[in-house]
Amino acid sequence: MTDRAVPILLFVAAALAFAVGIWELPVLDRDEARFAQAVRQMVATGDYVDIRFHDGARHNKPAGIYWLQSIAVLIFGEAGIWVHRLVSVLAAAGASVALIWAGTPLVGRRAAVWAGLILATVWMLQAEARIAKTDATLLLTIVLAMGALAQVWTDRAVSPWIAATFWTALAAGVLIKGPIILMPVGGAMVWLTIRERSPGWMSGLRPLPGLGWFALLVAPWYLAIIVQTQGGFLMDSLVGDLTDKVTTTDEADGTPPGTYLVTFWLTFWPWGLLAPLAVLWAWARRKTAATAFLAGWIIPTWVAFELIPTKLLHYTLPTYPAIALICGAVLAGLADGSDRFRGWAAHIGAVLTGLAALGFAAAMVWAPMEYGNGIAPLAAGGAALAVALVLAAIVLIYRARASRGAMVLAAGGAVMAWTLFAVTLPSLDRLWITPRIEAAMAQHACLNGPVAMVGFQEPSTVFTFGRDTRLMDAATALEALAGGSVGAAWVPVEQIGALGLNPEGGVADLTEVRGTNYSNGDEVALRLLVPPGVPAPASPCD
Repeated sequence: MTDRAVPILLFVAAALAFAVGIWELPVLDRDEARFAQAVRQMVATGDYVDIRFHDGARHNKPAGIYWLQSIAVLIFGEAGIWVHRLVSVLAAAGASVALIWAGTPLVGRRAAVWAGLILATVWMLQAEARIAKTDATLLLTIVLAMGALAQVWTDRAVSPWIAATFWTALAAGVLIKGPIILMPVGGAMVWLTIRERSPGWMSGLRPLPGLGWFALLVAPWYLAIIVQTQGGFLMDSLVGDLTDKVTTTDEADGTPPGTYLVTFWLTFWPWGLLAPLAVLWAWARRKTAATAFLAGWIIPTWVAFELIPTKLLHYTLPTYPAIALICGAVLAGLADGSDRFRGWAAHIGAVLTGLAALGFAAAMVWAPMEYGNGIAPLAAGGAALAVALVLAAIVLIYRARASRGAMVLAAGGAVMAWTLFAVTLPSLDRLWITPRIEAAMAQHACLNGPVAMVGFQEPSTVFTFGRDTRLMDAATALEALAGGSVGAAWVPVEQIGALGLNPEGGVADLTEVRGTNYSNGDEVALRLLVPPGVPAPASPCD
């Protein structure tokens, strides 16, 4: 295989691997459904400046990701949530390949290739690649920006194209998720400037023309949305969204610093196997320029996220390419025989990776029993295969067959992800309330007009039933049914009795849906009401 063919092969393999599950997995609440529905409305209205979800504004993120998903919709049509997910699939595969270019001046070509494979099979990116939101696409812009920055750091005198890549990637990141890209990029720049005691090393970025190019790319949309919303976008995105994450604990209950170090063994799985050795590798080379760059990529961003009260598992993903590069360097040493997989660091990595594999497998068996229809044979079989591959990989690496072991380990990570997203999660019927409501409605052809949702008002209902979906209280739903402005309403069973109606007689997955709302953990029991405002009989169209 030629050297040029490796990135192409990695991109194709990663994209195909990430695509497994994007058709089977229903639209996810809450962010994915909001992104996808806002894109639908953007395409339908032709307004590519303002961002709307249902009847309100959605101003917590810039328009970049909506534009990209809109392109996918315009190409493939509105064929389902998988169309929206294609952007994340391609971006995640692109980030894995871009890491080869970004990492070569830091750890060498061979280690960078291993790092690309590692990143492509890390559990957290496996998840984000299958969700139609910002994080996989943002990661691609981060890798490109940091790759250009690495060229400047290691070479100092670089071509204008490297500077253009940096400023273009930075602008794309700001258009996709606002200032978040400045955490890894800006953190590294400050870290390295302190080390150098001068910002002069950044002259290769051509700061003045670069900032002009950055402004030219970013300013038009930001100015347009500020004018169109009379400043509302900045208030909602910076004050309402970003500031809340920094100062409140709404999303994660104020989990303490150190949380990401604990969850790392799951989110970076299965490559946590090499993480303890990677720490030793970096410490032994701590005085080198390359290690300084990688530390600047990881440490400031990681510490910031540990200190921020709001903690979601994917927040530290921007640091994973740098961690993958260090692990790639370790793997390259193991593969060429210059290092051995041994000692306490190797044993810790092996034990924790094996335990995590068993934990994932146990979840694949337990979840269908708890939220589905019993043990799912394909889920259990896929999980068992993934565990077997991971354990076999550990044995191979212990036996100094690191290259083969790494490929088997990557396969184990991919199989576990395929099992989760294509088999296990789709089988959890009790959690998929909106798809079950949709399936029930499909059996009642006579129920025309908008659907009213009471109690269960997750964004997936709007994505599934359209912008005309009515989110209202029970009394208003009865009035809408009587007036003919809605064709059906799904109302919590306990509220139907409070309205003086008899909710009994519901038929499971026909006129009644029961399950668990995974967004908040609440139990849900919804009964179908039909005009003029009565509980639907078993055959409301007869």
